[in-house]
Amino acid sequence: MSPSRSRPPSFGDMCEAVLSDPDGEHSLYTTLAPLYARLKAGDDETLDARRRILDARLPADVSRVLELGCDVGELLARLSARYDAVGVDSYPQLLSFAAMRSLNVVLGDATRLPFRGRFDAACAFDYRAASAPLGEFCEAARESLRPGGILVFDAPSDARAVDASGVETFRDARYHLERAVDVARNPVVVRSDYRVTDRRTGETAVTTERRRVRTYDPESVRTALREAGFADAEVSADAGGEGAFVASAVRPVETGE
Repeated sequence: MSPSRSRPPSFGDMCEAVLSDPDGEHSLYTTLAPLYARLKAGDDETLDARRRILDARLPADVSRVLELGCDVGELLARLSARYDAVGVDSYPQLLSFAAMRSLNVVLGDATRLPFRGRFDAACAFDYRAASAPLGEFCEAARESLRPGGILVFDAPSDARAVDASGVETFRDARYHLERAVDVARNPVVVRSDYRVTDRRTGETAVTTERRRVRTYDPESVRTALREAGFADAEVSADAGGEGAFVASAVRPVETGE
């Protein structure tokens, strides 16, 4: 199902949502999507690194590419300039930003994809593969690929790759938001506290988001890929950045023998 192309939520909409219901469930993937879009905008260094990862692994004859967990569409926009690219994500608030850029996006679960044998390549970054059971993710990705198609994704091996502890501030003409992040290890849990202030009224509210992230070792990823029916699995620790690695594998061509 394609997401609505209605106006994405604004920074002000987000702040009003927190002020009106600070005890509600707020996350960067839902209510706080405008902040997520701000965090992703203009990160050319990360986008260039991901393009290099894909350029090093995708064959020259790749035409159709699926991005799993495309969120606000920053990488998908670059992929769409070169390929027939489709993005899928399960969070409509994030997809609304990608849809407004006229990108080809579908609302859906990365473990239950509505595609069968359609794509030459599939990719997932920002550790979106680690947000779902890895075996289910690999199986769904395999089904979306044609025989000979390739899957490329990144996965965290420890807390260093997930997020950085610290404090950031964001604002517009009316609202001020402070985000304080603390990353715990073993298991990896990211706690983010958000303090929103309406500078006209002085009203303030605080909400907290907790996100647990699965971590993996290269051998467990190779095993998941093999059990999902992939071949030629490769894991590159030097490509994923500190505390992460990049995995790739190919859907075998069935010979019928």
